[in-house]
Amino acid sequence: MALARVERVEIIARDSIKNELLIELQEAGVLELEEISPELNLNPGHRPPLSYEPLLFRLRQTINYLSSWKKTGLGEKWLKPRPVINRQEREAILNLDWDNLLKPIEQTEADYREISSEIKALERERELLLPWQSLDVPLAFLHSTETMEILLARLPRSHLNELMDLEKEEPLWIYEIGLDKRNAFLLLLIWRPALKEIEEKLKPLNLSFFFLPEPILKKARPQDTLKDIIFRLESLIKEKKEALASLEKKSQEFSSLLPQLTTALDVFENEQQRLNAHNYFGHTEKTIFLQGWIESANLARLKQKLAPFAENLVLFHRPPLEGEEPPVVLKNPAVIEPFQLITSLYGLPRPGTIDPTLALAPFFFLYVGLCVSEAGYGLLVTLLSLFFISRIKPRGSALLFSRLMLALGLSTIILGTLVGGWFGFPIRKLLLLDPLTQPVSFLLLALALGFVQVWFGTLLKVIDSWRREKNLNRFLAQTGWLILLPSIVLYGLKKIEIFGFSSLLGAFLIVFFSSPKKNPLVRFLGGLYSLYDISKYLGDVLSYSRLLALGLSTSVIAMVVNTLSGTALKIPVLGWIAAPVVFLGGHLFNLAISFLGGFVHSMRLQFVEFFTKFYEAGGKPLKPFSFQGKYVDFV
Repeated sequence: MALARVERVEIIARDSIKNELLIELQEAGVLELEEISPELNLNPGHRPPLSYEPLLFRLRQTINYLSSWKKTGLGEKWLKPRPVINRQEREAILNLDWDNLLKPIEQTEADYREISSEIKALERERELLLPWQSLDVPLAFLHSTETMEILLARLPRSHLNELMDLEKEEPLWIYEIGLDKRNAFLLLLIWRPALKEIEEKLKPLNLSFFFLPEPILKKARPQDTLKDIIFRLESLIKEKKEALASLEKKSQEFSSLLPQLTTALDVFENEQQRLNAHNYFGHTEKTIFLQGWIESANLARLKQKLAPFAENLVLFHRPPLEGEEPPVVLKNPAVIEPFQLITSLYGLPRPGTIDPTLALAPFFFLYVGLCVSEAGYGLLVTLLSLFFISRIKPRGSALLFSRLMLALGLSTIILGTLVGGWFGFPIRKLLLLDPLTQPVSFLLLALALGFVQVWFGTLLKVIDSWRREKNLNRFLAQTGWLILLPSIVLYGLKKIEIFGFSSLLGAFLIVFFSSPKKNPLVRFLGGLYSLYDISKYLGDVLSYSRLLALGLSTSVIAMVVNTLSGTALKIPVLGWIAAPVVFLGGHLFNLAISFLGGFVHSMRLQFVEFFTKFYEAGGKPLKPFSFQGKYVDFV
């Protein structure tokens, strides 16, 4: 449960090899670079190298555009192994003429977006004119005269009768152009001397006037009708759409370059990361200074990578000094390593404290198996994890998660066989405990596991506290809990006097050594109050009853799915189709929610009930300067 040793590394080298040095450090991928203090930069006028950011922006834009034209199946997206490129391939990519390669794609994208916008504008103009297309008069007729105001208007149909009545009273002539569900589209001729008076009377009718937009008027001739304009707009839209279809075909052809572009994006992003690393250098006129952190086990690899530069650099390394906060590296046996993800989700341990991964792994393994308690589901998860690991060959966190799911699948197979079943069908000969018929026994098992883990967390706290502080009073008080908790349980079960005496001993240690106060009375009263913490331990143990609830729910849902599929099978003709659908769909749904619930609740038990007893988070992870790929892997 110890953390890996981390050491401080400092490198002094000739300025002439800084680019080659960074390349080797990036390929080694073991050293985390750290910014230097300003006083170590003795050449502040040093200029950083040119940036790849403009090219990276163009690559991202082009990839986003072409991705919409390339249809990628689920199998290709998730099951296809990532390409692997080496140093020679990276250099070849860097030397390509990317400006000329990207220009035609960017021009196609620009033309496509421009024509798409033009089509939308034309379609909006056409939609604007459609309600008025029945007005079969030239646009010249719609110009007002000295005595007559000619207007197009839209009126809610509910007010149409009121407008007709107004026509009988005022010098107003109305021509109905068209109707839709809500509105009437009208041509109004109003005698100009009475215009203001009539407009006042029209306001309560919610009438709105329509004026032809300037772009439409510019495209129209005086003898054109609105129908003529709509026809020309539709012809123009058709022409634009044909041009757009040609650009779409061209874009689909360009989409074949996506693998090359995504590879280039990863390469140039890592090159940019390397250029940014120049900011970590301290400079003099002819030398550079670099510092960082490394896992001690990787020192030999770093020295090997830097061996060709032995005449031009000096490397120093040392353990962390008091007051320094080195990054943290979790180091566990291969079988325990996947459970580091659980620790990381909570937060890495502070330097010098306990890594809880080894302690939580067996409990988490058991809890997920008990929560899911379906061996068939465990078999599916195990097979999927093995397939993913062997076929996709994931790396880093993805590999750890795959291995974690493999372990949890095996846990579910074992515990599902012993306390559950296979897709809702228990194997009675192998069943040690049936939660449906023996829920109390299952609950007692869950509480017993909870008690053991809570007690174990207290033990770890005692060990870690003594290792770091050597405080006898605190050690004795914490030891009191180690004695009191099991003694109370055993005395309650067996009523043996020795457990009663050990309970009193544990209580005595807690009462007289918990408080740091020197006043005997205050010390005694503070110790008595500390005994109240036993209620917290009780609450923590009772939280483990969720193992029973989740285990029961998975088994019950699996049995319900089987019952429903059996009922569906009895449906005439369609039964042979409906039953498999219900069976497969129901069990896949149950698998998803049971694994999600088992994972989340088992993780909660670690974080809330276990970690709070001894664990101190707050460490920062070691982040080596290395190649990182979203689309490809680097070697």
